Amino acid sequence: MFMLTYASVCAWRTFIQPMIRQSIMSDNDEAWDVSVAMNKIRTALEENGDSVEDLFSAIDGDGDGQISGPELFKGLKEAIGNRLSPSQVSMIIKSLDTNQDNRIDLEELKSGIESSSNE
Repeated sequence: MFMLTYASVCAWRTFIQPMIRQSIMSDNDEAWDVSVAMNKIRTALEENGDSVEDLFSAIDGDGDGQISGPELFKGLKEAIGNRLSPSQVSMIIKSLDTNQDNRIDLEELKSGIESSSNE
């Protein structure tokens, strides 16, 4: 289990904010693409030397090993402001949630980020 620390939250804000701010946000949900978001997250992780585990622990607010919709919404909102709609957050969850429990676990996040490198 990963502990949410001040350093991991700062790292999350540092790498995700500039990476997402300009390119994956759209007021039009249909124009928005989850694969673009995952590719940008993967690239930011690589450029900053952060791990998927760091990202996961920064978003998993209650430390239960799963990211819920509200946790993802809050984590992204803190990083980029009020720019992603609830339906865009839902698209991310649906895209990554392979076991269909409406949450993202670490393995699902890893898989989503790794698959973005194959596109």
